[in-house]
Amino acid sequence: MNDATYQRKLAEEAELWGTVAEQQAAEIPPDWRYHRALRQNVIMHTAAIDALLSQVQPGMNVLELGCGPGWLTLAMAQRGAAAMGMDISEKSIDIARSYYESVKTEVSGSVTYQVADLNTVSLPAEFYDIVAAKGVLHHLLNLDQVIDRVYAAVKPGGLFWVADTNGDEALPTVLVASALTFVLPTQVSYRDKLRGLLRFGLRTPGRVKASIQADGLSPFEGAGREHDWMKLIGERFAIERRFDHPAFTGYVTAQVTLPDSLAIPLLKVMYRLDKLLVRLKILHNTGMILYARKGAPAT
Repeated sequence: MNDATYQRKLAEEAELWGTVAEQQAAEIPPDWRYHRALRQNVIMHTAAIDALLSQVQPGMNVLELGCGPGWLTLAMAQRGAAAMGMDISEKSIDIARSYYESVKTEVSGSVTYQVADLNTVSLPAEFYDIVAAKGVLHHLLNLDQVIDRVYAAVKPGGLFWVADTNGDEALPTVLVASALTFVLPTQVSYRDKLRGLLRFGLRTPGRVKASIQADGLSPFEGAGREHDWMKLIGERFAIERRFDHPAFTGYVTAQVTLPDSLAIPLLKVMYRLDKLLVRLKILHNTGMILYARKGAPAT
């Protein structure tokens, strides 16, 4: 795309995620101490975020790419790190800065937030002990160059932590997700679900797949999907650990409208079953967490 189109899309991307950040901040402070109790995190992410935070030590230099309203960047600073958060959305960064100012006396580390286009941002060489990217790589056009820059910015022995989706959703996953969200109560009424099924027929799985992948949600949604970020990272870093997300539970969790008292026990059972199906290779997952380590220099 030409530069004018790129800049227009970049502004639209920033506006969209800034609006999302404003809506979230109106409901809950951008602080992991509060976010950890959200249903999606209880089911899918709390253990993984806590595991990442356990890697953070006082005095470390850490960076979050695509920090949004900044709760993860702040959480790393709360463990004593000098933390930098970068995001394309000025609104998101303003929210992050404002909240940090309100709690900074309680934070043992420090936080700096910066508005930045991650496709073109420059990073200091061998400066960061940890670089984290949660749900951002699949939005980036210049993924190869971005990973090159991250590699150069990480200290020898440092960690690149990624939580993201990789590739397209497989048909069996789409069919299971379709069935569960049809049966369980969601924001779509049962009448509208039935009407949609009758209207779209065999095209229904394709529409659910697009919903799972959030196709069209933002101007750059899925822009990096054509790149295999796991392969790109593996060509530069040593893959230390990989954790597979379940195949369909994350999507179902976001759709179900049952009260937490009913939804959380049900979703926890679903999560365990889903993980088993992925482990047995009956279903294919796209979401995963990667711990990638930059090799120490030869001695």
